[in-house]
Amino acid sequence: MKIEARSVATTLGRALWRRFLLGLALGVGVLAAVAVVADLRAVVPVLTRFAWELLPVVLLLTVGNYACRFLKWELYLRWVGVRNFRRTWSLAVFLAGFAMSITPGKVGEWLKAYLVVRLGGRSSAVPLVPVVAAERLTDGIAMLILGLVSAFIGAGWGWQPLALLAAIVLLGLWLVQEERITRPLLRLAARTPGIRTRAGALEHMYDAARAIISWRRLLLVSSLSVFSWSLECVGLFLILIGLDLRPTLELLAVATFVLSTASIAGALSLLPGGLGAAEAGIAGLLVVLEPEVTTPVAATATVLIRISTLWFGVFLGAVALLWLQHRVLRADRREPGRVGTAP
Repeated sequence: MKIEARSVATTLGRALWRRFLLGLALGVGVLAAVAVVADLRAVVPVLTRFAWELLPVVLLLTVGNYACRFLKWELYLRWVGVRNFRRTWSLAVFLAGFAMSITPGKVGEWLKAYLVVRLGGRSSAVPLVPVVAAERLTDGIAMLILGLVSAFIGAGWGWQPLALLAAIVLLGLWLVQEERITRPLLRLAARTPGIRTRAGALEHMYDAARAIISWRRLLLVSSLSVFSWSLECVGLFLILIGLDLRPTLELLAVATFVLSTASIAGALSLLPGGLGAAEAGIAGLLVVLEPEVTTPVAATATVLIRISTLWFGVFLGAVALLWLQHRVLRADRREPGRVGTAP
């Protein structure tokens, strides 16, 4: 399928940036609401006594998470046949997805597939769609594993819903791998009006999805995801220490369970960036699971970890998106409608 020649101003233009600014405004409102609910007058003293020298360490842990996830992104691109794609462009596209994660419905994240096509000169975006989906899938698997492990290390808090969700995910993965079941279903779907014309693309997408989530590859990238997301869990642990909590194994288990479970809740909510659901989950679970955590401390920890993870990533993503927009617009002026492959 030939990519229609169009200015990137249309793709990364006003509509997309409007969605981004809407998500940004929503995020600021959520953080403000967390502080107000916890009583702003009580939050400010807690915030002022935070050990700020720990914040750079937390940000470094977040960067470590991004680095591992970028490695996963590169592996996926290689597995779907993206070759000779400049590493700087690949990194910029990967980071741009963070900015778009706060767009309503996260529709902006799918822009990554288009950008790879545009910058890499591929003839079709279809095989790249499963890459974005597989990224989110393996992130979710990592959070499930971290949540279950931390629950068993702790007091066994709420492991049953996580185990049920994990069983559903495993069943779905098994169905994807079982061609004897899935291909007849695809052929049946191809007879449905509205899907019939896209039957070939659907089969192509299924082949790509099945290839990148084979059990061996899934084990590799899920292990990488578990390590990468555990770094952000350690980040929450350090924030709690910076708020005068004692550094114990139980506190680490609480931090891991809280962040992983709240992240899953945020993802399932389908809200942009999990805004609202994740913050409520982090603050609420901290108060429930850790006796030493008061409501102001929980609110402060929630604001700090979300700024150090989600909003730090959004900032980096916005910078990357602006850089990409500038680069592609310059390429459009030189050769309208195509950027071309990188040497």
